Amino acid sequence: MSDPGIARASLASHPDADLEDPRIPETIVAAARGIAERTGVELVEIEWRSGTLAVGVRGPEITAIGLLAELRRSTDRWHRDHGGGPLWLDGSGDRDLDA
Repeated sequence: MSDPGIARASLASHPDADLEDPRIPETIVAAARGIAERTGVELVEIEWRSGTLAVGVRGPEITAIGLLAELRRSTDRWHRDHGGGPLWLDGSGDRDLDA
């Protein structure tokens, strides 16, 4: 049974993202937990499902979306700064996110 007080949202990984290295998904999950802690968001669910990161937070849907927006921004920057490409799809259908 679903808890009506939990809002869920998800991020789709970029097809070129190297998520086979276990340190990358572990870092992303740690970042999500850190963002939630710093912002006072109660993160109640977090899981990877075939190239998608799904979270559940206690509160309104905008809280889940905001958490993922910050996670997307910070982890994409971190990954690019360390020589990787984009981690997440940007929604535009544009695969070349460096342009």
